[in-house]
Amino acid sequence: MLSRVILSCLLVLGFHTCAVAAPAKAAPEQTRQSTLNPLASAMGKAGVSHCQGRVQQVTDFLANGANSGATLLLPPDHLNDHLVSASLEVFDGSTVFYANMDFAPLVAYGCDANFESVAYWPESCETVAKVQFKEAKNTGKMRQHIAVLTAGNNLQIFLMPAGNGCVSIKKQALFDRF
Repeated sequence: MLSRVILSCLLVLGFHTCAVAAPAKAAPEQTRQSTLNPLASAMGKAGVSHCQGRVQQVTDFLANGANSGATLLLPPDHLNDHLVSASLEVFDGSTVFYANMDFAPLVAYGCDANFESVAYWPESCETVAKVQFKEAKNTGKMRQHIAVLTAGNNLQIFLMPAGNGCVSIKKQALFDRF
């Protein structure tokens, strides 16, 4: 049975503090520890060393210096052999959004990652597509209600009607090369 470790972070303007809310294993020595953001650093302290660079890349991209908070779910053991997951709440001063990130260590060569960010827009999905995601290509509906847009490498944007507004869900997968 998987146990759950929750990491709480306050990530303020490039990150600030993190605290692990459950016991974690000691991390191997990190020569780059001082250059890591608090989420990547906390994962290292918990014992996740293979994905720290990818965690740094994705969290820096998603938070982009904004005020953020985070939680982390870790496997109970063999941390570098299992998927780890983190969630962010990001507030950039005018918009708040939720992001989920999953990291999968790869034996001997890196770390794959997947992330989703979810935001509510007070406009219609058609307007959101034209204004917020104007560079994306509309590829139709997933089934009946949710529009699917694509942009760049492995990036999908889902637009779902929500009352008088729209919920956008941006999803991207990042793969290391062999």
